[in-house]
Amino acid sequence: MKKLIKIIIRTLLFLLIIVTAYGLFLYQSDPYIKALVQNNESKLFYRPSTKIEPLNNFDYSEHILTVDDSIKIHSYVFNPSSEAKANIFLVRGNSGNTSQGQELIKPLVDNGFRVYSTDWRGYGKSSGVPNYKGVIKDTETAFVDFLHQTKNDSIKTIVYGMSLGGQLAVKLTKDNQTKIDALVLDGSLESAHSFITDNFRAFYLKSFTNDPNNYNQDYIAIRDITQITNTPKLIIHSINDRAVPFERGMNIFKAAKEPKIFWKTNTDHIKTLTDLPDEAIAKLNALIQ
Repeated sequence: MKKLIKIIIRTLLFLLIIVTAYGLFLYQSDPYIKALVQNNESKLFYRPSTKIEPLNNFDYSEHILTVDDSIKIHSYVFNPSSEAKANIFLVRGNSGNTSQGQELIKPLVDNGFRVYSTDWRGYGKSSGVPNYKGVIKDTETAFVDFLHQTKNDSIKTIVYGMSLGGQLAVKLTKDNQTKIDALVLDGSLESAHSFITDNFRAFYLKSFTNDPNNYNQDYIAIRDITQITNTPKLIIHSINDRAVPFERGMNIFKAAKEPKIFWKTNTDHIKTLTDLPDEAIAKLNALIQ
């Protein structure tokens, strides 16, 4: 009996050592797990790139805006070849930068929309390091500039949020309902906490993901969208979305007030404009009628 107990204890100790060693390996080798353990939001939520791709196929202008007296962010206005039928304030996802996402902008511009896109702090040519409070300041500063540049236009304004940018788009629309004619969300996050729980599901990470209070909650898409009243909403989500589960889009749609439309697609994450451009343009045209 004593021999059996010793074997069990040794086995358990061996398993504990293996699990601990594996945990340490993951902590050291996976920057996102390390960021989760350290609650480093800049690394957890944002994937900026400073590599700039040429924008030779666009008629565009570039603007440098100052945020908090020290941060310089770069914004871009892409013009259609004919008279614009609507202005789109585009809030992109958390990866790359505007120049690396031009395939999302081209279908809009080619079909008569003027598109305003901003690189948050740390993205593209913009200075600083992205963080939860900083990117909303950058977005709000850019929106003021957007309104200034379009103040003499008689066409409608659409705020279009993708992925992590969806949360920002909802917050912006909630705070500026008289200035925005329509809200579009594509693959939007439900909240910062939902992003964590969706992307870190392993049992050994549960203690770091269970408490929503561990993450900034100044703006939450599923909560803030309930305060948007008469603004038309188009909510797009793919059943094949691996980055943000389909149920997140459905939850946001259910929480939203009328008028609203849900569009279920079958593309990869935020690939609506590249994979279904004709359908997307048709729905945008209907939205601004």
